[in-house]
Amino acid sequence: MNDHKALLEVGIEELPSSEVQGMRKQLLERIEKSLESNRLGYGGIEIFVASRRFGVLIRDIESSQADFVEKRKGPSEKIAYRDGEPTKALLGFLRGSNSQLDEVSIEDGYVYVERHIRGKTARELLPQIFSDMLRSLDFKKPMRWGDGTYRFVRPVKWIVAMLDSEILDMELFGKRSSNKSRGHRFFFDEVEVSPENYFQNLRDALVIARESDREERTLSEIRRIESDINSQIPVDEELLAEVVSLTEYPTAVLGNFMEKYLSLPPEVIIVTIKHHQRTFPVYKEGKLTNGFVAFQDGPDDPLGNIRLGYEEVINARLEDAFFYFEKDKEKPIENYVDGLEGILFQRGLGTLKDKTDRTIALSEAISKKLGAKREELLEVKRTSLLAKADQTTRVVQEFPELQGIMGRIYAELSGENPDVCTGIEEHYRDNVVPATLAGAVTGISDRIDTLVGNFMIGNIPSASKDPYALRRKTSFIFKTMHHLGWKLDLLGLIEEASSALAGVNSETLDAITDFFSNRFEAFLLEKGFSMNIARSVKVWWRFPYLGVRAAEAISEYVKKEDFTDLLVAYQRVHNISRGHSSNFFDGSKFVEQAERDLLNNYLKCFDDVMEALERDDFEKSLLLLTSLKPHIDRYFDDVFVMAEQEDIRLNRLGFLKSLDQLFLKIGDLSLLLEEERA
Repeated sequence: MNDHKALLEVGIEELPSSEVQGMRKQLLERIEKSLESNRLGYGGIEIFVASRRFGVLIRDIESSQADFVEKRKGPSEKIAYRDGEPTKALLGFLRGSNSQLDEVSIEDGYVYVERHIRGKTARELLPQIFSDMLRSLDFKKPMRWGDGTYRFVRPVKWIVAMLDSEILDMELFGKRSSNKSRGHRFFFDEVEVSPENYFQNLRDALVIARESDREERTLSEIRRIESDINSQIPVDEELLAEVVSLTEYPTAVLGNFMEKYLSLPPEVIIVTIKHHQRTFPVYKEGKLTNGFVAFQDGPDDPLGNIRLGYEEVINARLEDAFFYFEKDKEKPIENYVDGLEGILFQRGLGTLKDKTDRTIALSEAISKKLGAKREELLEVKRTSLLAKADQTTRVVQEFPELQGIMGRIYAELSGENPDVCTGIEEHYRDNVVPATLAGAVTGISDRIDTLVGNFMIGNIPSASKDPYALRRKTSFIFKTMHHLGWKLDLLGLIEEASSALAGVNSETLDAITDFFSNRFEAFLLEKGFSMNIARSVKVWWRFPYLGVRAAEAISEYVKKEDFTDLLVAYQRVHNISRGHSSNFFDGSKFVEQAERDLLNNYLKCFDDVMEALERDDFEKSLLLLTSLKPHIDRYFDDVFVMAEQEDIRLNRLGFLKSLDQLFLKIGDLSLLLEEERA
């Protein structure tokens, strides 16, 4: 293995943390693909991304492509020669191939020429490989600069492109490549680098280019402060990733906010210092303190200016929160409900008060279908009434991340029922199944109303866009109904929600049901079921709990020997009745013993299957359907379904259609044919 190294570094203005993951993935995919297509071998690739630079280091890259023989196919022998002499077609092919007549060979009736092509050097190939890779990158929010000619994630400040100690001849975005990088922006200017010592060159200039090294330093700094002050600093992974992406030399700064703000709910303090100021809260013996750990980009802050800056901003934010919280507490949460009249929910869907009224009505309907007790019904209605009330409070308007959390806190301060308080917070969470009936019912009602309303006004998710997170809301509905074992008909709930919204026509309703059906398939796939099984039982989308039960039963049944018998029986019935629409038949007109025998077994099986499904016993239903196989086999052996006499033919097709529909009570088993082979 050779020891050549290639380096590309692109210096940019501050990179948004939201672009980091996508860039890292694209860089690796693009460079691997390009090196492979250019037949340039290598030992390893390292991608690095920091706030003011990103790039790639390629280790053990081959110095050149391998030489290769190109074999080109020309015209057929009949066209290439006439009376043993080369034709114009052959001569033209030879000119285009830069070949001579004596280099021609004939195989399988065609002429061929071979050319020995010398491989290009890495020095020749890499500038184009690097340039093409950079031009191909996609960004969430690209920028243009200068006269608008250049478009990239952020304006490019410098480019380093090297192979070993040699600078590659490359120009892009108006910048010519060199071996000059930049150190930390406050302490260093140009820094000469090389592929051999790149990371150490930059570290000496107070830049840690590797994300893993910056993460290690960040965690080390946190542990150092924990030890110094004998406290605990929980590491939030998202905040850690953000600090790592926003700094090139992270150094911890310990600060304190005023102790009076500890009277605020901990959630308010945490959202202020963590989400708004990107700092880590400090705990002592499990209790939140007035300490925080921020990170500066650079070495120590001996004068404490950075600490003072953080403290000033955080104290100001907490003072606002303190003032808003004290004002909000002056009246009970119910008094905030009327304010929802002044907040638009969505254009075309009324105000948040309109939405609240619709949610209350649907929640009441769901509760009654669930057989809720009087006390539970009152809790659900109260939760639905107060669910959005915190939207009108000052704290939530200042800190939208606290919606639901502040609703719960204000409800507790107002003396509301504990389940109502918890339900208010729970109904907001898309990723957690509510623990209270009030939270579950309100959460589902709220989301069904949002889904139906958005489809009504044309906000339908596309393959690439879902601005109102309707897929996530649908997943919450499926997850909650399945987890709680609710056997409610989702279609009925959608229709009830539609009746409360003027303008939901049959076409819109069809689009909604198609969306739910497809999302239920995705839900089943997320739960680990195979594609075939998910598709076969997505007809159960109206009853998510039962749909999962059906998928579980089929998943177990496919492992049994009886599964093949079930499929064969179903396939014979399904194939011949597939194009027949009616399930009407008259059993008294059956003349063959085999069809009377199958009818009798069908009638008994029908009752038994329906009884098993009433008990959610899908396993028993599958066994019962499988037991019909010998009777179905005999039927097709002895009975000619497609009889010339029309009334006999239609009667038999109607009967088989009924039998087909009995199988469909479990799912579309025709989609399981590939599952057998899988």
